[in-house]
Amino acid sequence: MLYLSYDDTVKMDLRMNDVVPAFEEAYRRLADGGATTQYRVRLVHPPLAEGTMGTGRPWQRDLRILPAILPGLGVACRLGATAHGYGSGVLLIYWDFETMAVKTVISDELVHGVRSAAPDGPLTKYLAKKDASVLGVIGTGRIARWAAEAAWSQRPIKTMKVYSRDAEHRAEFCAYVEKRLGVETVNCTSNDEAVSDADVVVMATSTRNPVINGDAIPPGCTVISNTPEELDVATIRKANKVVATLAEEIEIHVPPWQAVYDLARAGEFSFHSITQLSDIMTGKQPGRESDDEIIVCLNPGSGIHDVAASRYVYYRALELGLGTELPT
Repeated sequence: MLYLSYDDTVKMDLRMNDVVPAFEEAYRRLADGGATTQYRVRLVHPPLAEGTMGTGRPWQRDLRILPAILPGLGVACRLGATAHGYGSGVLLIYWDFETMAVKTVISDELVHGVRSAAPDGPLTKYLAKKDASVLGVIGTGRIARWAAEAAWSQRPIKTMKVYSRDAEHRAEFCAYVEKRLGVETVNCTSNDEAVSDADVVVMATSTRNPVINGDAIPPGCTVISNTPEELDVATIRKANKVVATLAEEIEIHVPPWQAVYDLARAGEFSFHSITQLSDIMTGKQPGRESDDEIIVCLNPGSGIHDVAASRYVYYRALELGLGTELPT
């Protein structure tokens, strides 16, 4: 059994060009059938009142468990815990599919950002305009960095328009992206500026309130959301199509995918209208049908993503000779 520390994962120099195909393969295996997944288990304290879904995240501590079995690729479970004011700790465990032997235990501090944002790559590949060149980015934290790179890896992005509330973080993000990806960046002073004339928008924030104004979204834009509270109802109303990496996860997600949940409760939206990405990838459902179509993409966390991420990281570690062997 191989233990991979945070330092080990840093040494891997992970790149979305290499990681995104592993997620595509996971979605294809999911579409083939035979996968076993479990909705996110979130144990919170203080406990939620019966019948509520955690609007506003009122808890002080939570424990999250995301397991999945994906034939041919492996078995994974992510264990995460958070305490307000103290941050979080996460471990990712990967088992061999055939033997169910534990192959690796991964410190998930860095990999968590990768697995959370990598789905933005397939979402961009299958739903953005082919000539998309302007990427709007809302949020400048670690997941936002990976999300921007995931979208960039699938389209000829020449310009990134970046916004977050912290001017210092925006400047650091722009400098990082320009050096790492070689693209021009625009340091924006509002979310509307970041969204205007964008072909693709990725959001990855820690907000508890919407950070995008649907009225500012231009025709033909693909909007990708990685956090349940960051979308507004105007964006959902404006969408010609709503796509999710795991569609069934949206209806029962804790905390709720707030804008979708609010519209569903008002009778303006049906969860059954959400298209699953794997169905588009395999031709069961249409993807983008015109250059003017606005498509909103939802990326909830899933154990499927943890299978893809942990398997890739494990074999990358073997390739580079990283990690510490532990007795079983």
